[in-house]
Amino acid sequence: MYNPYLKFLYKPEARQKLKNNIGDFAHFDADYCSKLLISKEPEFWQKAGEKMALTLFRAAAYRVPAYKDFLKRNKINPVKIKTIADFSKLPIIDKKNYLQNYPVEKLCWDGKVEKNTLLAVSSGSSGVPFFWPRGDNLELETSIYHELFLRDIFGADRHSTLFIITFSMGIYIAGIITLNSVLRAAQKSYPLTVITPGINADDTLRVIKEMGQKYEQIILAGYPPFVKDILEQGEREKINWNNFRMKFLFATEGFSETWRDYALQKAGSKNILKDSLNIYGSADAGILGHETPICIFLRREMPDLFQRNNRLPTLTQYNPLLKYFEEINGEAIFSCYGGIPFVRYNIHDTGGVLNFGEIAKIPPQKAFNDKIWKLPFLYVFSKSDNTSSLYGVNIYPENIKTALEQAQFNKMVTGKFVMTARNKPNNHDQYLEINIELAEACAASKKLLDKIRRVIIRNLQKSNLEYGRLRQSIGAKADPKIILWPQNHAKYFNPQAIKQKWSLNP
Repeated sequence: MYNPYLKFLYKPEARQKLKNNIGDFAHFDADYCSKLLISKEPEFWQKAGEKMALTLFRAAAYRVPAYKDFLKRNKINPVKIKTIADFSKLPIIDKKNYLQNYPVEKLCWDGKVEKNTLLAVSSGSSGVPFFWPRGDNLELETSIYHELFLRDIFGADRHSTLFIITFSMGIYIAGIITLNSVLRAAQKSYPLTVITPGINADDTLRVIKEMGQKYEQIILAGYPPFVKDILEQGEREKINWNNFRMKFLFATEGFSETWRDYALQKAGSKNILKDSLNIYGSADAGILGHETPICIFLRREMPDLFQRNNRLPTLTQYNPLLKYFEEINGEAIFSCYGGIPFVRYNIHDTGGVLNFGEIAKIPPQKAFNDKIWKLPFLYVFSKSDNTSSLYGVNIYPENIKTALEQAQFNKMVTGKFVMTARNKPNNHDQYLEINIELAEACAASKKLLDKIRRVIIRNLQKSNLEYGRLRQSIGAKADPKIILWPQNHAKYFNPQAIKQKWSLNP
């Protein structure tokens, strides 16, 4: 089932052609939609999102077997949900209380998984793959998002562009969903050529050396740490990045503005507001929001608007016709159509929502060529469920716990640890740090540290499919840094703490 509110992003004369068919993208006019995003006031988008959320709820309550049963178990009568205030009282769903309690077909529209055109995979906390059905609606949404930023931010409608996708391909979502979306733009007469080396630095650099100067610009799409690796390896191989007009499409994780400066300076990129863009998305729902020039400006010049405890979040704009967001207890909750529809779904990302009108000081329009979208802002810090991210791969506490729980370590470690993804201060290289508490009678030694590291790496490769793929690609750069601490050390292992915190967001 496609989102009926998508039609409002189309010209009135094209709306009658909008049917449940992915080919409808041919009737999408990016110029018309861009003007709509600029001209409509914040109140319009707020009301539009509320209407979409209520319509989605009514459809899911009757057409999704799992959600119908979920409401029954929670004693919710769908007939009584009439306003957005009623909607806001519905129970929040997540993987544990909803997705993992029903077979995948029951989570789909009309209980028919076969009606979806694509499947994507992500690794769960146990390493068991979770299959995400992706229907035509999600493909249409992401194609719309991509054409808009390709056109309005990257100028790919006016400049011949080599688009290089270095996201993982195969069964994972990022590579394939990017390929599908960019190809649809290319098929609409954009001067755009796509190539998919995936997460392979040598192949990527070969493409750039041999084909890069045949185009006016290159858009390099990939995980931020991997893109940085490509820039540095290219420099070592005597590539002069100033010979290319480089632009970047990032996804899967956030980064600092210092990191952005480092990457863009390395690439010789000149326009800090329009030469890079970070997507906030997930395997289950595709694109949730993405950076725009105003987001980058606000993040750099007015961070106090959304900075918390000296932590700078990823700041994006989102379209309420496609995703409806709520801020609940410091987490970003969303509702959207898809192969599996979500009504008040929590992926446990800490963050919040800001209406466009809440931004106290907007810079002069001329600084952005009169193209500021009046969409709401979504700021996201990190996972609130103890997950850490390395090169876009989620590392779960269970991946480390099962390694430390092996019999050979019974008298050496307590089983407690704190992991975090860090960046080296000199060159911003990303790495996974794991701080491990030693047993009372055990002393730290290089031999023990090396043994623990080997077991953790072996277990990660076995229990986390995406990590295994990453290490196969980048080798030892994926290996964690292990630090051993005496028992009850105050920095990470406070004995007075009621609950152990398994990850730390730097």
